[in-house]
Amino acid sequence: ITLSVLFIFKICKIKVDETEMNTLQLITRNNASVMIQKRMKTGKRLHVILTTWKRDRKIEITQNGGNYQLNENGFKHFQASKLNQQKCISVLKERMNIEFPRSHQIYIAFK
Repeated sequence: ITLSVLFIFKICKIKVDETEMNTLQLITRNNASVMIQKRMKTGKRLHVILTTWKRDRKIEITQNGGNYQLNENGFKHFQASKLNQQKCISVLKERMNIEFPRSHQIYIAFK
């Protein structure tokens, strides 16, 4: 019985990863800040998740009114709030160098 439960769990986990892949887009690390800047200029509410290939590290940016909040979970844990657009992008570039030092491609999801 335990083997069948473990097998079902693995199948469900694969399905979750496949649906997650539909929302994530693989881009180059250098292109991430450009895409986020363009999305910031549209004026729409922003919620961005950047993650590695293995998805063990992530940086999340959310917009609260006119300010932005950046959360980092991975090698280091970091949180910055009440950032304007320019400061948010500069902090993002700095934190990407720490979180994704050898990653050339990362996943990005806009929610």
